[in-house]
Amino acid sequence: MQVLIVTCVYLPEPVISARTSVSLARELTRQGDVVRVVTGYPNRPGGRLFPGYHRRLYRWDHSSEGYPILRCFNALSTESSFASRFLENFTFGITSALAVFFMRKVDVIYANTWPIFATGLLWIVARLRGFPLVISIQDVYPESLVSQGRLGPRSWLDRLLCWIDGNIARRSQAVIVLSDRLARFYREARRVDPDQIHIVPNWTDIYTGSSPPGDNPICLKYSLPADGFILVFAGNIGMAASVETIIEAFARLSDMNRLYLLIAGEGSNLAHCRELAERLRLERVIFHSPWLVEETSSLLSAAHLLLLSTRGNQSLVSTPSKLLHYMLAGRPVLASASPESDLADIVRQAGCGWTVSPDDPDELAKAICRIMLVDSAELVRMGHAGREFFLAHYAADVCLPKVIHILEQASLSNA
Repeated sequence: MQVLIVTCVYLPEPVISARTSVSLARELTRQGDVVRVVTGYPNRPGGRLFPGYHRRLYRWDHSSEGYPILRCFNALSTESSFASRFLENFTFGITSALAVFFMRKVDVIYANTWPIFATGLLWIVARLRGFPLVISIQDVYPESLVSQGRLGPRSWLDRLLCWIDGNIARRSQAVIVLSDRLARFYREARRVDPDQIHIVPNWTDIYTGSSPPGDNPICLKYSLPADGFILVFAGNIGMAASVETIIEAFARLSDMNRLYLLIAGEGSNLAHCRELAERLRLERVIFHSPWLVEETSSLLSAAHLLLLSTRGNQSLVSTPSKLLHYMLAGRPVLASASPESDLADIVRQAGCGWTVSPDDPDELAKAICRIMLVDSAELVRMGHAGREFFLAHYAADVCLPKVIHILEQASLSNA
């Protein structure tokens, strides 16, 4: 099988959907399929070009497994604005679609690219070339933009983008979504044939090793006390993450001297969050940026409690991939999310934590106070339950075979 993977993020970018594309390429290559990857120049999550890379229109690289990687020019989105994100989306869409148009024939395309614009341009090229297209949907657009206040609900642009997204999904060979809720959304709101929709959650590598917070290298680096209670947020610090809510909640608990907050990651709202913590004079808020991939295990296991915040209705249209890392770390989770969201459902089903309403620092602060009184053995049990749930549902050996089967079935439709 000749497989083309078109992905807007790829290693060395430390985001889940980049790692899923990498593991798919590696497994296909291992089983004897011919793989090519089309991607951009690495810059996520901070929007800054990674060291060692210089943007050209196109550049060929090769993976350690031997498959070729074509890097295409893409604008860098250094700020959380509609214009900046659109330019990133559109430029990668143009260069990646042109690359695919002039490529030799493939049996199937797996698309994990920016929604609507980049995906739409790729869909047009796939139709012109007669390549079956399988799209992986990470977030629902334009609904995600509406939830963040970037786009007016039921505006002409909102309706146009919904129409485009629906047409792309209906006319693709297969659509991969992350949950039952997203599958229902695409059946009902986008009128996609149920037979085209496949539910495969994101997955990530299984790492081992978890030192107790007091012996943890991250704790030692920042001189975090052994008798402290460490809160950790780790991930993209963008608008949708609402990290400001966590900082404001922590400010309400500033008199609790054993409580510390570690915020790890990069993103468009990082500078604003630093300024907010400084303005509130929060001395026990620590920013760890950049966050290196090899630090993941020690960083997350430094926590007594992992925090996952979302803004507004964002949790209804996407599930933050950082939840997978959190569960794998074996630490309990406190999430601010809509109770009807997939995020809240996963936390409840796994029995790995608690949820509170989004954008409510008072409720978040009260929940943290209650959790600090929970017996340490119970916190350990909840963290273990999350890890076991991850291993049963989100490990590569569970999810990868499903995606490969979908690609194989799509390729047969064009035989």
